[in-house]
Amino acid sequence: MRYSGLLDFSHHLSNQNILAVFSDKTFPADGLEGRKNFAIHSGFDQNSLIIPKQTHSINVTCVNNPGKVLNTDGVFTMVPTLTCSLQVADCLPIYFSHSSKDIYGLVHAGWRGLVNGIIEESAILLKQMNIPLINMEILIGPSIQKCCFEVNDDVINQFDSKFILKKNNGKFQIDLQKFAIWKLIDMGFNSKNIMNIQDCTFCNSSNYHSYRRNGKKAGRMIGLIGINSN
Repeated sequence: MRYSGLLDFSHHLSNQNILAVFSDKTFPADGLEGRKNFAIHSGFDQNSLIIPKQTHSINVTCVNNPGKVLNTDGVFTMVPTLTCSLQVADCLPIYFSHSSKDIYGLVHAGWRGLVNGIIEESAILLKQMNIPLINMEILIGPSIQKCCFEVNDDVINQFDSKFILKKNNGKFQIDLQKFAIWKLIDMGFNSKNIMNIQDCTFCNSSNYHSYRRNGKKAGRMIGLIGINSN
């Protein structure tokens, strides 16, 4: 559901305590203040934010306190007063929510993170937290789709051929969402609990920022997941 500057994905999740939202292009969510303003706009406490310093790593962690987390691209928590956050502008924002308990997380997954194992690291972390993967529901938010993720052979060499489409211009398209879902299922998540929002951030210039489309001048969308206090 889309509201002013905000997409609400919560209705896709079984746990009615969870609020999962995403900013669109109309909300000025750049920088720390933008992230805090979007938290307030969404109904979260701005001081509850977990803020990973994203580096396209495969580092994921369970967090017990608000604030910045260095060199991290995935944050999970079991503390219901905390709100997980991330920023994206083409990469996959992957929301994780337990079907009944107040356990949730957000993972920033670009193609490098996907091929290097951020899905696997997320599964390992959840297992270390004693959470059965089949109880987790996953939503892949708006991100660049195969129609626009065009690459050269130096990138496709890192993907299985079933995720690659060759174009007439000699370049290739990769289905990152299909690749992520395949990895999730392979790690033990239930395929029935995986939802893919098929909005392309590159194509849909009126609603989304895109780094690939606009380069360094591109803005960012913010993803948030936490407990609905309303």
